[in-house]
Amino acid sequence: MVELCYESGTGGSTMSRQSKVRKPNTTEMRQLRQTLEESTNARLCRWAEALLFYGAGLDAQLIADALAVHVNTIYICPHRFARMGTAFLQRLPRQGAPSRITTAQVDEIARIAEQSPPEFGLPYGRWSLAKLRDYLIHQRRLFKAISREHLRRVLKRIFACAMFNASSSATIHSPVRV
Repeated sequence: MVELCYESGTGGSTMSRQSKVRKPNTTEMRQLRQTLEESTNARLCRWAEALLFYGAGLDAQLIADALAVHVNTIYICPHRFARMGTAFLQRLPRQGAPSRITTAQVDEIARIAEQSPPEFGLPYGRWSLAKLRDYLIHQRRLFKAISREHLRRVLKRIFACAMFNASSSATIHSPVRV
């Protein structure tokens, strides 16, 4: 068991309270390093890195400074680890509200937005957010309601991914010109 020192206070006085929390053993340290190398989830990597720093003997304030997070975030990490081991990294709760739009709905939005309104028998030449929103709600009945702003964010995400994929494949397969 190792004592994790909690320091709080301002100015010159420092109050500390002691808590005994075990450090990760060598097998767990190896699992943490592997998680850090393989994961693309920034939050998961931050937790694994905090535990690696804790296993190396750094105190909570130094770890918080190194990872640019609040010290209370670091205090939580060893305690969850002590309770659940490295398994707590696989059970990190999702943050934010759950998505209300399914992937099928996103695919349908993309398919419709890529086509011009005359292809659907509509009189205008191109989509606006309001017109696309009305079409999705009233004619297609894809949604009961969706705001223009939410639709804009969905379209931005769809077409940003499409543009990134197109530009990355174009740079990989394009011939080199001098």
